[in-house]
Amino acid sequence: MKLFDLFKNKAVASSSQFRYADSSTISPDEREFYQPDNYYTFYSYPGTEMARKVITFDERKKISYPTPRGLYVAEVMLLDYCNKGKYPKPKTGYPGLWWFEYGIRDVGNALKSLEQRGFLRWAPKSSYLNSLKADELKKILSANGLDSSGKKEELIERIKQQIPEERIIIDSYVPKYELTELGQDELSINSYIPYMARSPHKTTEDDTFGEQFNVWYINKLLKGDGTNWKSVVGGIEKRRFGVDSANEDKTKNLNEANNDSAEDVIDFINKKKEFIESESKKPGDAFKWASKGYDLKEQNKLKEALVYFYIAINKHADMPAVYRDACIILRKYKMYEEELRVIEKEIQNIKWNDGPSEDLIKRKQRVQELISKRK
Repeated sequence: MKLFDLFKNKAVASSSQFRYADSSTISPDEREFYQPDNYYTFYSYPGTEMARKVITFDERKKISYPTPRGLYVAEVMLLDYCNKGKYPKPKTGYPGLWWFEYGIRDVGNALKSLEQRGFLRWAPKSSYLNSLKADELKKILSANGLDSSGKKEELIERIKQQIPEERIIIDSYVPKYELTELGQDELSINSYIPYMARSPHKTTEDDTFGEQFNVWYINKLLKGDGTNWKSVVGGIEKRRFGVDSANEDKTKNLNEANNDSAEDVIDFINKKKEFIESESKKPGDAFKWASKGYDLKEQNKLKEALVYFYIAINKHADMPAVYRDACIILRKYKMYEEELRVIEKEIQNIKWNDGPSEDLIKRKQRVQELISKRK
Protein backbone atom coordinates (compact mmCIF):
# COMPACT_ATOMS: atom_id res chain seq x y z
CA MET A 1 0.00 0.00 0.00
CA LYS A 2 1.39 3.43 -0.93
CA LEU A 3 1.71 6.01 1.84
CA PHE A 4 -0.84 8.25 0.15
CA ASP A 5 -3.35 5.39 0.01
CA LEU A 6 -2.90 4.91 3.73
CA PHE A 7 -3.60 8.58 4.34
CA LYS A 8 -6.83 8.38 2.32
CA ASN A 9 -8.07 5.13 3.81
CA LYS A 10 -10.94 6.24 6.01
CA ALA A 11 -11.55 2.72 7.26
CA VAL A 12 -8.06 2.70 8.75
CA ALA A 13 -8.54 6.20 10.14
CA SER A 14 -11.87 5.43 11.74
CA SER A 15 -10.51 2.41 13.61
CA SER A 16 -7.49 4.21 15.08
CA GLN A 17 -8.26 7.91 15.14
CA PHE A 18 -9.17 8.07 18.84
CA ARG A 19 -6.00 6.38 20.09
CA TYR A 20 -4.00 9.09 21.84
CA ALA A 21 -0.24 9.60 21.82
CA ASP A 22 1.65 8.67 24.96
CA SER A 23 2.22 11.73 27.15
CA SER A 24 3.67 9.97 30.21
CA THR A 25 7.14 11.52 29.78
CA ILE A 26 5.89 15.14 29.87
CA SER A 27 6.96 16.82 33.11
CA PRO A 28 4.14 18.21 35.31
CA ASP A 29 5.42 21.79 35.03
CA GLU A 30 5.13 21.61 31.23
CA ARG A 31 1.63 20.14 30.89
CA GLU A 32 -0.09 23.53 30.76
CA PHE A 33 1.79 24.27 27.52
CA TYR A 34 0.07 21.46 25.61
CA GLN A 35 -3.48 20.82 24.47
CA PRO A 36 -5.50 18.16 26.37
CA ASP A 37 -4.27 14.61 25.75
CA ASN A 38 -7.27 13.74 23.55
CA TYR A 39 -6.09 16.37 21.04
CA TYR A 40 -3.05 14.28 20.10
CA THR A 41 -4.66 11.54 18.02
CA PHE A 42 -2.81 9.37 15.52
CA TYR A 43 -4.78 10.93 12.66
CA SER A 44 -5.19 14.57 11.72
CA TYR A 45 -8.56 15.48 10.18
CA PRO A 46 -9.96 12.06 11.21
CA GLY A 47 -13.00 10.77 9.33
CA THR A 48 -12.54 13.14 6.37
CA GLU A 49 -10.99 12.87 2.90
CA MET A 50 -8.03 14.77 4.37
CA ALA A 51 -7.40 12.12 7.05
CA ARG A 52 -3.64 11.73 7.44
CA LYS A 53 -1.75 9.32 9.66
CA VAL A 54 0.76 10.86 12.01
CA ILE A 55 4.26 9.51 11.40
CA THR A 56 6.03 9.53 14.76
CA PHE A 57 9.52 10.90 15.23
CA ASP A 58 10.91 7.39 15.75
CA GLU A 59 9.26 6.25 12.51
CA ARG A 60 10.64 9.29 10.65
CA LYS A 61 14.14 8.41 11.77
CA LYS A 62 13.83 5.12 9.87
CA ILE A 63 12.75 6.75 6.57
CA SER A 64 14.73 10.01 6.53
CA TYR A 65 18.37 11.08 6.66
CA PRO A 66 20.08 12.70 9.66
CA THR A 67 22.55 15.55 9.26
CA PRO A 68 26.26 14.63 9.47
CA ARG A 69 26.07 15.54 13.19
CA GLY A 70 23.10 13.23 13.71
CA LEU A 71 20.13 15.63 13.86
CA TYR A 72 16.84 14.85 12.12
CA VAL A 73 14.46 17.28 10.41
CA ALA A 74 12.27 17.86 13.49
CA GLU A 75 15.33 18.59 15.65
CA VAL A 76 16.65 21.22 13.24
CA MET A 77 13.18 22.81 13.28
CA LEU A 78 13.37 22.94 17.07
CA LEU A 79 16.70 24.79 16.75
CA ASP A 80 14.96 27.28 14.48
CA TYR A 81 12.24 27.93 17.06
CA CYS A 82 14.77 28.19 19.90
CA ASN A 83 16.71 30.71 17.82
CA LYS A 84 13.76 33.08 18.34
CA GLY A 85 14.15 32.86 22.10
CA LYS A 86 10.68 31.46 22.88
CA TYR A 87 11.35 27.88 24.02
CA PRO A 88 10.74 26.11 26.30
CA LYS A 89 7.30 26.98 27.72
CA PRO A 90 6.16 29.45 25.05
CA LYS A 91 3.41 31.84 26.16
CA THR A 92 0.90 30.45 23.68
CA GLY A 93 1.91 26.83 24.28
CA TYR A 94 3.51 24.30 21.95
CA PRO A 95 1.64 24.25 18.62
CA GLY A 96 0.11 21.00 17.40
CA LEU A 97 2.50 20.91 14.44
CA TRP A 98 5.16 19.26 16.64
CA TRP A 99 2.96 16.19 16.86
CA PHE A 100 0.96 16.23 13.63
CA GLU A 101 3.82 17.26 11.31
CA TYR A 102 6.95 16.05 13.10
CA GLY A 103 5.68 13.26 15.36
CA ILE A 104 7.05 14.73 18.61
CA ARG A 105 4.65 14.50 21.56
CA ASP A 106 7.03 15.62 24.33
CA VAL A 107 8.70 18.79 23.02
CA GLY A 108 10.40 19.57 26.32
CA ASN A 109 12.16 16.21 26.32
CA ALA A 110 13.33 16.73 22.72
CA LEU A 111 14.77 20.11 23.73
CA LYS A 112 16.64 18.55 26.66
CA SER A 113 18.17 16.04 24.26
CA LEU A 114 19.46 18.87 22.06
CA GLU A 115 20.88 20.60 25.14
CA GLN A 116 22.64 17.44 26.29
CA ARG A 117 24.24 17.03 22.86
CA GLY A 118 25.59 20.58 22.90
CA PHE A 119 23.25 22.32 20.43
CA LEU A 120 21.35 24.38 23.03
CA ARG A 121 22.20 26.14 26.29
CA TRP A 122 20.26 28.28 28.74
CA ALA A 123 20.31 31.95 27.80
CA PRO A 124 21.44 34.46 30.47
CA LYS A 125 18.82 36.78 31.99
CA SER A 126 20.53 39.73 30.33
CA SER A 127 19.37 38.44 26.94
CA TYR A 128 15.77 38.91 28.16
CA LEU A 129 16.18 42.63 28.89
CA ASN A 130 15.31 43.85 25.39
CA SER A 131 11.80 42.40 25.75
CA LEU A 132 11.11 44.48 28.90
CA LYS A 133 9.50 47.91 29.04
CA ALA A 134 11.46 50.93 30.28
CA ASP A 135 9.53 50.99 33.58
CA GLU A 136 10.49 47.36 34.25
CA LEU A 137 14.15 48.12 33.57
CA LYS A 138 14.02 51.12 35.89
CA LYS A 139 12.55 48.90 38.62
CA ILE A 140 15.51 46.52 38.36
CA LEU A 141 17.99 49.42 38.60
CA SER A 142 16.20 51.06 41.54
CA ALA A 143 16.09 47.74 43.41
CA ASN A 144 19.88 47.63 43.12
CA GLY A 145 20.38 51.27 44.18
CA LEU A 146 21.41 52.45 40.71
CA ASP A 147 20.44 55.45 38.60
CA SER A 148 17.23 54.68 36.67
CA SER A 149 17.25 57.66 34.29
CA GLY A 150 17.96 57.55 30.59
CA LYS A 151 16.77 55.88 27.39
CA LYS A 152 15.93 52.18 27.21
CA GLU A 153 19.24 51.29 25.55
CA GLU A 154 21.13 53.07 28.34
CA LEU A 155 19.11 51.29 31.02
CA ILE A 156 19.85 47.90 29.50
CA GLU A 157 23.57 48.61 29.22
CA ARG A 158 23.69 49.83 32.84
CA ILE A 159 22.05 46.62 34.07
CA LYS A 160 24.43 44.45 32.04
CA GLN A 161 27.51 46.33 33.23
CA GLN A 162 26.68 46.87 36.91
CA ILE A 163 24.34 44.11 38.11
CA PRO A 164 25.48 40.47 38.46
CA GLU A 165 23.29 37.89 36.73
CA GLU A 166 22.03 36.37 40.00
CA ARG A 167 20.79 39.77 41.23
CA ILE A 168 18.73 40.58 38.16
CA ILE A 169 15.15 39.95 39.31
CA ILE A 170 12.55 39.87 36.52
CA ASP A 171 8.98 39.13 37.59
CA SER A 172 7.93 37.62 34.27
CA TYR A 173 11.18 35.74 33.64
CA VAL A 174 11.02 32.21 32.27
CA PRO A 175 14.41 30.64 31.35
CA LYS A 176 14.80 30.15 27.61
CA TYR A 177 17.19 28.26 25.40
CA GLU A 178 19.61 29.84 22.98
CA LEU A 179 21.74 28.15 20.32
CA THR A 180 25.35 27.27 21.02
CA GLU A 181 27.89 27.85 18.26
CA LEU A 182 27.36 24.22 17.29
CA GLY A 183 23.61 24.76 17.11
CA GLN A 184 24.00 27.95 15.07
CA ASP A 185 26.25 26.17 12.60
CA GLU A 186 23.85 23.22 12.33
CA LEU A 187 20.88 25.50 11.65
CA SER A 188 22.84 27.56 9.13
CA ILE A 189 23.97 24.54 7.10
CA ASN A 190 20.52 22.95 7.16
CA SER A 191 18.44 26.09 6.72
CA TYR A 192 16.55 24.29 3.95
CA ILE A 193 14.44 22.74 6.72
CA PRO A 194 12.80 25.94 8.05
CA TYR A 195 12.75 27.25 4.47
CA MET A 196 10.70 24.28 3.27
CA ALA A 197 8.43 24.45 6.33
CA ARG A 198 7.42 27.98 5.31
CA SER A 199 7.45 27.60 1.55
CA PRO A 200 4.12 28.58 -0.08
CA HIS A 201 4.82 25.89 -2.72
CA LYS A 202 5.17 22.92 -0.38
CA THR A 203 3.11 19.86 -1.25
CA THR A 204 1.88 16.80 0.61
CA GLU A 205 3.82 13.54 0.60
CA ASP A 206 2.08 12.37 -2.54
CA ASP A 207 3.38 12.26 -6.11
CA THR A 208 -0.03 11.71 -7.76
CA PHE A 209 -0.03 15.30 -9.04
CA GLY A 210 3.62 15.53 -9.98
CA GLU A 211 6.96 15.84 -8.25
CA GLN A 212 6.76 16.38 -4.51
CA PHE A 213 8.05 19.56 -2.94
CA ASN A 214 8.30 19.18 0.82
CA VAL A 215 10.98 18.92 3.47
CA TRP A 216 10.94 15.11 3.51
CA TYR A 217 11.45 14.89 -0.25
CA ILE A 218 14.29 17.43 -0.17
CA ASN A 219 15.84 15.61 2.79
CA LYS A 220 16.04 12.43 0.71
CA LEU A 221 17.49 14.25 -2.30
CA LEU A 222 20.18 15.84 -0.13
CA LYS A 223 20.69 12.65 1.92
CA GLY A 224 20.68 14.84 5.03
CA ASP A 225 23.54 17.13 3.97
CA GLY A 226 22.19 20.65 3.43
CA THR A 227 25.43 22.20 2.17
CA ASN A 228 24.18 22.63 -1.41
CA TRP A 229 20.46 22.90 -0.69
CA LYS A 230 19.78 26.22 -2.49
CA SER A 231 20.89 24.79 -5.82
CA VAL A 232 18.67 21.72 -5.44
CA VAL A 233 15.59 23.52 -4.08
CA GLY A 234 15.95 26.50 -6.41
CA GLY A 235 16.19 24.17 -9.40
CA ILE A 236 12.91 22.46 -8.50
CA GLU A 237 11.22 25.81 -7.85
CA LYS A 238 12.31 27.13 -11.24
CA ARG A 239 11.17 24.02 -13.05
CA ARG A 240 7.85 23.62 -11.28
CA PHE A 241 6.79 27.12 -10.26
CA GLY A 242 8.74 29.48 -12.51
CA VAL A 243 10.61 31.15 -9.62
CA ASP A 244 13.84 30.58 -7.75
CA SER A 245 12.98 31.89 -4.29
CA ALA A 246 15.71 29.84 -2.62
CA ASN A 247 18.41 31.96 -4.27
CA GLU A 248 16.66 35.33 -4.06
CA ASP A 249 18.14 38.09 -1.94
CA LYS A 250 15.37 38.28 0.69
CA THR A 251 17.05 41.22 2.44
CA LYS A 252 16.92 43.22 -0.78
CA ASN A 253 13.20 42.52 -1.22
CA LEU A 254 12.39 43.47 2.36
CA ASN A 255 14.42 46.67 2.17
CA GLU A 256 12.82 47.83 -1.06
CA ALA A 257 10.53 50.73 -0.28
CA ASN A 258 6.81 50.08 -0.56
CA ASN A 259 5.22 53.52 -0.52
CA ASP A 260 1.73 52.50 -1.58
CA SER A 261 -1.10 54.23 0.26
CA ALA A 262 -4.48 52.71 1.02
CA GLU A 263 -5.85 54.71 -1.89
CA ASP A 264 -3.21 53.20 -4.21
CA VAL A 265 -4.17 49.69 -3.13
CA ILE A 266 -7.91 50.30 -3.49
CA ASP A 267 -7.41 51.84 -6.92
CA PHE A 268 -5.21 48.93 -8.04
CA ILE A 269 -7.70 46.32 -6.80
CA ASN A 270 -10.57 48.13 -8.53
CA LYS A 271 -8.66 48.11 -11.80
CA LYS A 272 -8.05 44.36 -11.37
CA LYS A 273 -11.64 43.62 -10.38
CA GLU A 274 -12.61 42.21 -13.78
CA PHE A 275 -9.50 40.03 -13.86
CA ILE A 276 -10.20 38.75 -10.34
CA GLU A 277 -13.82 37.93 -11.14
CA SER A 278 -12.95 36.28 -14.46
CA GLU A 279 -10.17 34.06 -13.07
CA SER A 280 -12.20 33.19 -9.98
CA LYS A 281 -14.92 31.64 -12.16
CA LYS A 282 -12.57 29.50 -14.22
CA PRO A 283 -11.98 25.87 -13.19
CA GLY A 284 -8.74 25.12 -11.42
CA ASP A 285 -7.14 24.76 -8.03
CA ALA A 286 -6.77 27.71 -5.66
CA PHE A 287 -3.27 26.52 -4.77
CA LYS A 288 -1.48 27.95 -7.83
CA TRP A 289 -3.03 31.39 -7.26
CA ALA A 290 -2.09 31.40 -3.59
CA SER A 291 1.43 30.27 -4.52
CA LYS A 292 1.86 33.14 -6.97
CA GLY A 293 0.55 35.53 -4.33
CA TYR A 294 3.24 34.42 -1.92
CA ASP A 295 5.92 34.87 -4.57
CA LEU A 296 4.78 38.48 -5.02
CA LYS A 297 4.53 39.05 -1.26
CA GLU A 298 8.16 37.93 -0.84
CA GLN A 299 9.10 40.55 -3.44
CA ASN A 300 7.27 43.16 -1.31
CA LYS A 301 4.68 43.63 -4.09
CA LEU A 302 1.80 43.64 -1.66
CA LYS A 303 -1.08 44.99 -3.72
CA GLU A 304 -0.22 42.57 -6.53
CA ALA A 305 -0.08 39.69 -4.02
CA LEU A 306 -3.51 40.69 -2.74
CA VAL A 307 -5.02 40.16 -6.21
CA TYR A 308 -3.84 36.54 -6.30
CA PHE A 309 -4.91 35.91 -2.72
CA TYR A 310 -8.39 37.19 -3.63
CA ILE A 311 -8.65 34.75 -6.54
CA ALA A 312 -7.62 31.86 -4.27
CA ILE A 313 -10.16 32.97 -1.68
CA ASN A 314 -12.91 33.26 -4.28
CA LYS A 315 -12.10 29.69 -5.29
CA HIS A 316 -12.94 28.68 -1.70
CA ALA A 317 -9.33 27.91 -0.78
CA ASP A 318 -9.18 25.61 2.25
CA MET A 319 -5.90 27.26 3.28
CA PRO A 320 -6.12 29.38 6.47
CA ALA A 321 -2.72 30.98 5.84
CA VAL A 322 -3.98 32.66 2.64
CA TYR A 323 -6.76 34.46 4.49
CA ARG A 324 -4.45 35.41 7.34
CA ASP A 325 -1.77 36.85 5.05
CA ALA A 326 -4.36 38.76 3.01
CA CYS A 327 -5.58 40.22 6.31
CA ILE A 328 -2.04 41.21 7.31
CA ILE A 329 -1.69 43.22 4.10
CA LEU A 330 -5.11 44.82 4.56
CA ARG A 331 -4.32 45.72 8.17
CA LYS A 332 -1.10 47.40 7.03
CA TYR A 333 -3.21 49.79 4.93
CA LYS A 334 -5.96 50.09 7.60
CA MET A 335 -8.51 48.60 5.21
CA TYR A 336 -10.54 47.21 8.11
CA GLU A 337 -13.85 46.68 6.33
CA GLU A 338 -12.12 44.64 3.64
CA GLU A 339 -10.20 42.69 6.30
CA LEU A 340 -13.51 41.83 7.97
CA ARG A 341 -14.89 40.53 4.67
CA VAL A 342 -11.85 38.28 4.24
CA ILE A 343 -12.26 36.91 7.77
CA GLU A 344 -15.92 36.16 7.08
CA LYS A 345 -14.89 34.35 3.89
CA GLU A 346 -12.40 32.32 5.93
CA ILE A 347 -15.12 31.30 8.39
CA GLN A 348 -17.32 30.30 5.45
CA ASN A 349 -14.75 28.50 3.29
CA ILE A 350 -12.52 26.56 5.70
CA LYS A 351 -13.58 23.02 6.56
CA TRP A 352 -13.67 23.35 10.34
CA ASN A 353 -14.00 20.23 12.49
CA ASP A 354 -15.44 22.04 15.52
CA GLY A 355 -16.19 25.50 14.17
CA PRO A 356 -13.85 28.50 13.69
CA SER A 357 -10.84 28.69 15.99
CA GLU A 358 -10.85 30.91 19.05
CA ASP A 359 -8.02 32.95 17.54
CA LEU A 360 -10.07 33.66 14.39
CA ILE A 361 -13.07 34.78 16.45
CA LYS A 362 -10.82 37.15 18.40
CA ARG A 363 -9.37 38.54 15.17
CA LYS A 364 -12.88 39.23 13.88
CA GLN A 365 -13.84 40.99 17.11
CA ARG A 366 -10.67 43.09 17.00
CA VAL A 367 -11.38 44.24 13.43
CA GLN A 368 -14.97 45.08 14.34
CA GLU A 369 -13.64 47.20 17.22
CA LEU A 370 -11.26 49.04 14.86
CA ILE A 371 -14.12 49.74 12.45
CA SER A 372 -16.30 50.98 15.29
CA LYS A 373 -13.58 53.30 16.62
CA ARG A 374 -13.00 54.80 13.19
CA LYS A 375 -16.70 55.61 12.85
